[in-house]
Amino acid sequence: MLLDITLKNYRCFPDTAPVRLSIRKGFTAFVGSNNSGKSSLLRFFVEFRNLFSTLAGGLPDSLATQRVTFQLANVPDIPEVFSNTNDRNISIEFTLSPGPEDDPADLPTALATLSLEVIRDQNVFRVTKASTLSNQDVPLSRHLVITSDREFLTESTGPRLAYVGPIIRALTSCANSIYLPAFRNAVNVGGTSTYYDIQVGEQFIRSWKAFKAGVIKQKSNAAYRLTQDIKHIFGFHDLEILNSEDDKTLILFVDGHSFRLDEVGSGLSQFVLVLATVALRSHDFVLIDEPELNLHPTLQMDFLTTLTSYANEGVLFGTHSLGLARAVGQQIYAAKRIRQGESHVRLYDDLPRLAEFLGELSFPGYRELGFNKVLLVEGPTDVTTVQQFLRLLNKDHSVVTLPLGGASMINADRESELDEVRRLSDDVSVLIDSERDKPNAALSRDRQAFCDSCKNLGIRCHVLDRRAMENYFPTRAIQAVKGAKYRALHPFEALTGPSPTWGKAENWRIARGMTREELTATGDLGVFLSSV
Repeated sequence: MLLDITLKNYRCFPDTAPVRLSIRKGFTAFVGSNNSGKSSLLRFFVEFRNLFSTLAGGLPDSLATQRVTFQLANVPDIPEVFSNTNDRNISIEFTLSPGPEDDPADLPTALATLSLEVIRDQNVFRVTKASTLSNQDVPLSRHLVITSDREFLTESTGPRLAYVGPIIRALTSCANSIYLPAFRNAVNVGGTSTYYDIQVGEQFIRSWKAFKAGVIKQKSNAAYRLTQDIKHIFGFHDLEILNSEDDKTLILFVDGHSFRLDEVGSGLSQFVLVLATVALRSHDFVLIDEPELNLHPTLQMDFLTTLTSYANEGVLFGTHSLGLARAVGQQIYAAKRIRQGESHVRLYDDLPRLAEFLGELSFPGYRELGFNKVLLVEGPTDVTTVQQFLRLLNKDHSVVTLPLGGASMINADRESELDEVRRLSDDVSVLIDSERDKPNAALSRDRQAFCDSCKNLGIRCHVLDRRAMENYFPTRAIQAVKGAKYRALHPFEALTGPSPTWGKAENWRIARGMTREELTATGDLGVFLSSV
């Protein structure tokens, strides 16, 4: 299910320039300069977390009273969350639509829309509208109740008025988020508090001790997992993270040598701090500001994909790096400051030339650290999926993976761009879906023309034998992520075929759960990636 949020008169987004966001699984990027509003968009989910919880836990009461008090989180001065360009109230509208894994025919009725108004200068909201089954407004009365399965809103024993189950679940997911601000410092000696959702200083150091050596096995297992993640990402042979004797800092044993946390650099300490924070408990969404901070370009994508493995739904991140946003973002929003107190946000759909893309990702910096190969795949969901496969093959630190921009961009018109990439790197490969619906079927005209362009340029292009990337996932890995009701696709079956199904944004999670043996057993996919 997809959640769309419209905001008016919140911070730098007045009703003359409202924000419309779509909350999806996977990666959502907000790109912009300083003071453009991208951090405000992330903080919205923190500041109104209690409102989300109140609505999800007591929607009938909220609709009946039409006036409910809640506590803004991490806001010292309530008026600051309101637009300073007018004196009107904040308006929030939640709208739902079916996602790629949802069959509209399975929905019992139309999805609910919920509109709220937050009263200026007060921690109070009033419900202004709720959509009914027939897309009319629900008559807001004191007799509203929710069915025992928490799916439908009714009036006493009367007929069903609104299908609210999906919006309750969406609000619950929004409430179950964690925000990681740009300031991420574990070595603040004497610090005993939290900064937004991150513990800092000695409080974090003590938490790590309890996290790793406590009696709760789930936490100690999570500590081991994140240690293994960090070890792989940084290319260490051995890594152990322990508390110092006085609990003032952490001691890292790296490949037989010991270091205090302040000696290893802010990039590595950030990994420890952030991954330990998100691993403490389960979160649906991770919100992070400037994930690229203190990290070499080669580590930024790895950091994000690793971070997302600790989130049930996905990651929303604000960044200055357009290249990073383009590389992993399933959807990208561009934030731009118009004037003092007013910013504008729009979906970013401009696709750069591939050589320009490599420049945005600082490809020369990759080459300095041994990344001497470029692998082009169809889209961002394929980038994160192939990254997991390359990790299984221990090739993720030698191959730069970039999206071509989606199926519509695979045609003969890309030949000049491919030639530019080939001039930047003498080892370029391409991996694309076949989109075949049966064995040995001919490729579409555009795909064949694209393959011919690659051949003309001496670029190795592999077209998958099966229909697409997700047709290679084994049932075991799919069920480990999605549950026993799911099954593997047949070699030429579309992702929309089975019921239930999943969205492409979840492909990387399934790939992450595969073993090297399962990848090898895929045949042509495993053979090609092994040879890259």
